[in-house]
Amino acid sequence: MSSKFIVRQAISDDYVALSHFLSYEYFTHRHLDWRSALDWLGQPPFVLVEQDDEILGCFAAPNEVPSVAWVRLFSCSAKVSRRDIWELCLQKALPLLPSTVTGITALGIESWFDNLLRQTSFEIIQEIVVFERLEQNLPELQHPEGIFIRQMEPQDLRALVALDALCFPPLWQMPVETFQLAYLQSGYASVIELNDQLIAYQITTESLSSAHLARIAVLPQFQRSGVAAAILADMITYFKKRNVNRITVNTQNDNLNSQALYKKFGFQQEPERYPVFLYQL
Repeated sequence: MSSKFIVRQAISDDYVALSHFLSYEYFTHRHLDWRSALDWLGQPPFVLVEQDDEILGCFAAPNEVPSVAWVRLFSCSAKVSRRDIWELCLQKALPLLPSTVTGITALGIESWFDNLLRQTSFEIIQEIVVFERLEQNLPELQHPEGIFIRQMEPQDLRALVALDALCFPPLWQMPVETFQLAYLQSGYASVIELNDQLIAYQITTESLSSAHLARIAVLPQFQRSGVAAAILADMITYFKKRNVNRITVNTQNDNLNSQALYKKFGFQQEPERYPVFLYQL
């Protein structure tokens, strides 16, 4: 099989050809990301499969944190076997990963990609569940004493990355560069201070008629104290004033505390569930 194909690391000169390829191919998986797929070009592993100077597949899984590499992009021409191209890409990509990476993770958004992962030694470790809130009143709340809610500012970002690392395992952590992109793409981003210390934040994106809570975190020692409820209520109120009443949020199926918080605020679980896969190295 491999004799028919050229498998190589993509370079910046491939940008135009890759852009054309991705604009036409149906079998394309793009990770839910703060970057576009081609923004990863030049960061290994970003692999191309070619035949007779024609791109037949591509794969990108650069690691943002030392131990985990998410599949950011996989696309395959309908002319060839998706499994064959996937396995060629993996074979080429694995030696390009740093030795600190212990696993490749992927989100099974599309049914064909989900099936491909199940066939190739990827195991489900979690599921992403979706909640939606429509227009309704806020629950009665009593905010913790001494907290101050304000909009996030650029000078907060490095401290918030450190806060984030204390709240999430490596699988879900964001480095400062990605955090900055999330902040720049937000519709409303806010923090909570207590005695001049940042103890919580949230980042929510906005479309014309809805908002999506993309990130919320509270320092572990302040969890279950009303801090998360306070910043969530502030965010909902902000968008309500802008006549945006539909708000969605994703969380993990095993994060029962966050699910309980969202349900308290009138969020209802939707049917969608997206498996998180791991390929252990």
